Amino acid sequence: MAQRKPIGINRPLFRPQQLLLLAYLLAAVLWVVRCLGGGAVMLNYKLQGKMPQRTLTPAELTTESFAPYSSNEWWTPPDDDPNWYLSTDNDPHIYWQGQGYLETVRLDAAHSLPPGGVALYYLLPGQTDYSEAQKVYAAVTGDGQYTFDLGGRWVTGLRIDPDSVGGVPTLFTGVELNPAAPWYTRCLPSGGQWLLLLFAPALAAAFAGLVQALWGRDAPETKE
Repeated sequence: MAQRKPIGINRPLFRPQQLLLLAYLLAAVLWVVRCLGGGAVMLNYKLQGKMPQRTLTPAELTTESFAPYSSNEWWTPPDDDPNWYLSTDNDPHIYWQGQGYLETVRLDAAHSLPPGGVALYYLLPGQTDYSEAQKVYAAVTGDGQYTFDLGGRWVTGLRIDPDSVGGVPTLFTGVELNPAAPWYTRCLPSGGQWLLLLFAPALAAAFAGLVQALWGRDAPETKE
C-alpha cells in the first residue's frame, strides 16, 4: 500500500521572505518599545528631580595625576587660560562624587597632544571600586567634546580618564551631566546597535526557517 504524508505537511507555515519581513518588523517594534520605555523612565526621574542636568566646573571635581598648571611654578601652560591642566602620568583621573540618573555625560577638554583612550567609569549603588566591567569609551562629538553614553542608569559616582598616555596639556573646562539634546536622538541607534538591528533579524529568520524545514521533514507518514 502506498504511503503518503498528510496533505500540507511539507508546506512551510511561512516562506523565507515572510520570515525575514516578520523578523525585521519584530525588531522595529521592540526598538520602539525600548525607546518609549527609556523615555518613560527618564521622564519619571526628571519629574522627581533625580536627573541632574548641569555643568560641573573643575573646582567641583576631584582630580588625580591631573593638575592645573598653576599648581606648579615650573610648568608653562600653552597660553594664559587658567584652565590648562597636565596629566602627570599615564593614568590621570577626574572624579565626581555624586549620584543621579545619567543618560549621557560630556567631557569638555581640548588636548594639545593625542590623548590616547578617553574613558568613563561609573559606580552603581553599593559599589566602592571602579572596574572594567563598567567602562564606557568616549565618542568625539565636537571640538574638544567627548560624550559618553551610559544608556540611562542610576549611578553613585563617576571617574573619567582624560587621557591614557601622560604628559598631555589639556584645556579642561568641565563635565556636563545629561547635556541637552533633541528628544528624537534617544531613538537613534548607535553604530553597534545599527549592526545588531541589521543582522540579528536576518539570522533569526534563517534559524526559524531551518527549524521549520526540519519540522516538516520529520513529520510522520501515514498509510492509505
